[in-house]
Amino acid sequence: MLKAKYFLFSTLLFFVFITSFAAGPFIPIGMGGEDTEENTCLWFRPDLGKATDVLPLKTKVWATMDSVTDGVAYKAVFYPGSKGLLGMEYKALMKGTAGMTFYAKASEALKINFCGIPCEIGTSWKKYDIAWEKLHATPDAPKLPWQMMVAVTSPIEKKTWLILDRIGFEKGEFKDSPAITPETGVDETITSKDVIIGAENLATLLKSAKAKKPFKIAALGDSVTAGAQRFRGSWGLNNVPEAEGFMYYAHLARLWEEYFGYKGITYKASGHGGWTAARGLTVIDKELLPELSSGDLAILQYGGNDLAGGASISKWKEDMRALITKTKQKTKNILLIGIPFGNGTSDSMEEITKTLKELAKEEKVAAFDLTKFSGYRGEKFAYSIYANMFHPDFMGHITIAEMLAPVLTGENKTYPE
Repeated sequence: MLKAKYFLFSTLLFFVFITSFAAGPFIPIGMGGEDTEENTCLWFRPDLGKATDVLPLKTKVWATMDSVTDGVAYKAVFYPGSKGLLGMEYKALMKGTAGMTFYAKASEALKINFCGIPCEIGTSWKKYDIAWEKLHATPDAPKLPWQMMVAVTSPIEKKTWLILDRIGFEKGEFKDSPAITPETGVDETITSKDVIIGAENLATLLKSAKAKKPFKIAALGDSVTAGAQRFRGSWGLNNVPEAEGFMYYAHLARLWEEYFGYKGITYKASGHGGWTAARGLTVIDKELLPELSSGDLAILQYGGNDLAGGASISKWKEDMRALITKTKQKTKNILLIGIPFGNGTSDSMEEITKTLKELAKEEKVAAFDLTKFSGYRGEKFAYSIYANMFHPDFMGHITIAEMLAPVLTGENKTYPE
């Protein structure tokens, strides 16, 4: 009897093993230690086309709760004239997988190419499996182009959305009906009023804008201000002089000129990758103060490297205060950009917001809470504007500027739409 039970149990284990290998576990596609399930939107960015195509934004992406697993998925919204192109770089591919797999649905029937393979997307969730053989590869030698590309194949003539979820690979053979837990609902939004602090401290600058007086925006910061990762997805903009015009400080100047109806808001930026606020103090006299007069706006953007390097939030506050004190030698119009989202930021969100509010109140400056703007829905939703951790792509820079413009215009902006 015991031998029979042991034989039955062993047979069952063998069956489970064979079954799990034949229709093995799902492996999400990833890059740089992040993947599409845990860090939705990182590395998977829209191609905005040529410089003349970029504005207004015709492709926007964000993390949505409308999903088949884990309550989060990738949503791309295409507006008329969009190129309908999305690209993701990825880490090494795993041998022994059947090929690419993903779920998709759209606001209306949509034809796309996924890594060059035609797919017809409907309005309900459907699983799509693409064997390596279709991609001119094999399970033992998987291969993709350097970017995993998704391309809408027909002209986009009206607003259309596409949601992608569970993008990756399956070991062994594709599983026909894996267990999924679809969720839906209205994505939680955030407004400019929720993330702009101390706008009243720029009253003098607002008066100048209303009077159509020229002024300069001068920014000093780390790799975000330097533009690290901004070309991710939109590689056609690399080495294009006009591309700086899509940085957050430059687009902010553009938006204010459009709103107040005049030309004359110029910009200048100095950014250094890996720098902290303390290190910014070593160059502020040379790189920021000479650019400023009393009527100009100074932007101070630091924090990601401070925290990543082990500095406390109180130390970051102390160093930012020192930067503010120096900047006030030239102008009282000062705007702080909060800490971008990355590893560990979610654990400190409340303290970062509290500290930013304290700085704005104590020093009578304005601030934009980038941490709260990114992470208000939790970390799985936090990377919609980022190319990789801490660094926005061009879409991200433009979005930051759009949310920040109300510091002068007063027109409240909601994100996502």
